[in-house]
Amino acid sequence: MDVEALWSKRLGLLGAGCSLLGRDLPTQGLGAAVLCYHDVGTDPSNHTEYYLSPSRFRDQLEAIAGWGLRFTALDEIVTRLETGAALDGLVAVTFDDALAGVLGQALEVLRALDVPATVFAVAGVLGREPDFWPGAAPTLAPTELRSLVEAGLTVGSHTTTHASLPDVTAAVRSRELLESRERLEEITGRHVDLLAYPFGHHDAPTRAAAREAGYRAAFTFSFGRVVPGTDPFAIPRLCMGPGHHRARLAYHLARPFRAWRG
Repeated sequence: MDVEALWSKRLGLLGAGCSLLGRDLPTQGLGAAVLCYHDVGTDPSNHTEYYLSPSRFRDQLEAIAGWGLRFTALDEIVTRLETGAALDGLVAVTFDDALAGVLGQALEVLRALDVPATVFAVAGVLGREPDFWPGAAPTLAPTELRSLVEAGLTVGSHTTTHASLPDVTAAVRSRELLESRERLEEITGRHVDLLAYPFGHHDAPTRAAAREAGYRAAFTFSFGRVVPGTDPFAIPRLCMGPGHHRARLAYHLARPFRAWRG
């Protein structure tokens, strides 16, 4: 690790310590944070890695708001990145896979705290147990996706089958991107122009294909921050799970973007 990255991590620890003492997190020069959740619920038989309780989910969102950061729609962060507007202090919430707990558990918390969110749905795997993630809760059915949109959430694409896009042919990749957009637009009645790469996998041809398919931006599964100059088709996120207690969460949110390099 280079000296700059090490110093950045130390600044993150300092900022986290301040937040745990009841002070706002530093925001200047840190950019925006995009949180990547998967499922929220209380099923004791669900042992998937990113499954967290409604109380932990609420605690995380309340802590972030209490540290002086501002929740905003994912679309606003993309627009600010495109136009060069300020990104510091902004946080967006996303969910990958459109699993049952988003509607059944997370929506109530989001509404109570007035937090917007974007849900990335796998268009060809709706209303059933996801074969791409054994042990996970079922995905939301089309009618349930519409309920999320009616509640004010945004639906984005997570492709048609959750294929790893760099590992398929160009023709399959194009179909995964285009058909998912069309299907989700048909279901929701809304324009779909945000994409989350399945497994976070992407490469130069994948990013180019996403742009050609009409997406405005695409999101990875890599930790990091959104700062001026971030590639809109390789936007990092902070992957959230039950282990993100307040101290760990504060540390990640206080770290400058340089600390994620290497």
